[in-house]
Amino acid sequence: MRVLIVDDSQTMRLLQRAALEQLGHECAGEAADGAEALEMAETCKPDLILLDLRMPVMDGLTFVKAFRQRDRHTPVIVVTSETEKPRVIEAFRLGVTDFLVKPFTPDSLARRIDDTSRRAAG
Repeated sequence: MRVLIVDDSQTMRLLQRAALEQLGHECAGEAADGAEALEMAETCKPDLILLDLRMPVMDGLTFVKAFRQRDRHTPVIVVTSETEKPRVIEAFRLGVTDFLVKPFTPDSLARRIDDTSRRAAG
């Protein structure tokens, strides 16, 4: 599976990339904010997006809103330390597929990706 990682923290992107490689997935690209991710998603055509919510330039919720106008099907898993109920509800309303709270383990990431893949296939 080709995965686009979107997070303003380079360290978090490196951790996510390492976890993806450990799980046998390919990193299709990395973006430091939502605006960069919108452009990158057009060219790299990911099968899945891992998305942080708090980023400069364009935050995760704004990204999801813009991305869903272009693509209704590519799964988006939010990977964040933010758990404020109104933001979580808003994220799902805008079209997020699943949520993973930081810090995460490769096993918890694998479960989210597997669950998301099953839902997309079914």
